[in-house]
Amino acid sequence: MTLFYNRFMKTLIIAALIFLDIIPHGVPFVSDIQKNLENKIKVETHQVAGNTNQPLDFSPLPYRNDKYYTLTANANAYMAVDMGTGEILLEKDQDQKLEIASLTKLMTARLLLKDGDLNKTVIVKESDLSKVPAEEAKMWLAAGDKVAYNTLLHGLLINSGADAALTIADNLYPGGYNEFISKMNEEAANLNLKNTHYDNPVGWDSAQNYSTAKDLQILARTLLQDNTFRKIVDTKSETVYSENGRPYNLQNTNELLNSTTVFGVKTGFTDSAGECLIGAGRVKGQDVLTVVLGTGDRFGETKNLLNWADLVYNW
Repeated sequence: MTLFYNRFMKTLIIAALIFLDIIPHGVPFVSDIQKNLENKIKVETHQVAGNTNQPLDFSPLPYRNDKYYTLTANANAYMAVDMGTGEILLEKDQDQKLEIASLTKLMTARLLLKDGDLNKTVIVKESDLSKVPAEEAKMWLAAGDKVAYNTLLHGLLINSGADAALTIADNLYPGGYNEFISKMNEEAANLNLKNTHYDNPVGWDSAQNYSTAKDLQILARTLLQDNTFRKIVDTKSETVYSENGRPYNLQNTNELLNSTTVFGVKTGFTDSAGECLIGAGRVKGQDVLTVVLGTGDRFGETKNLLNWADLVYNW
């Protein structure tokens, strides 16, 4: 007990001296303590500023090495972020408001995970299905089928189903669709997404449905704390069933998924928004989140961002 107490007091005194800048930073052991303390402070700062609700920890901070690598990316906006600390590795126009296509469905998923009961079932309405254009991505729900919210969540995130999004929006709250849209914007405010606004749960082109790379990375990092969400967006394909036994065969629209170096998150595309992709990958054992908005090659540019982080950063 005495030995433990002495070690604890010694560590406490050294830490205090470091903060007072009395002990040189390069002293062995002392520099390790200083690095951990600085990591703690920086993690706390990022989490309070970003309001990501992540537990505080001693995640290692990324740092630039001496390698040079030219990034090829023509997206209107992009980001690469260390998920452990929120440290921005690279960004272009992170605060530019842009249409985000089906990345909108991340907020639809957020509300369902936050306020819904995934075991509850709802009846698919023809009135919702009729709103989906023929060319729109869907999970091919059948009118009158009885489907659990959990099944709809899979169809929403794997197939990017517009029919799933509308069914969720029409049923989750007593006020139906209109209340759902209000809740989307309330939750955006709660998460401190300062440059985000929604007017539909699908991602249809609209001047009033937009976000930014910065806001989207906050939303995605928040969602990835949920194990249910994390597992679904890492699923390449699966078959889910309605309560009536109808099978729905789902195929993920994210071509990069391999469950090792890339494990998420969500694709998007419309003529107005261009190709969009939020990616989650592992770089040198650390999780890195990427966002590309308004590009012609979402998969290629996401790979370029992850490769760039791998070559330029260490942890």
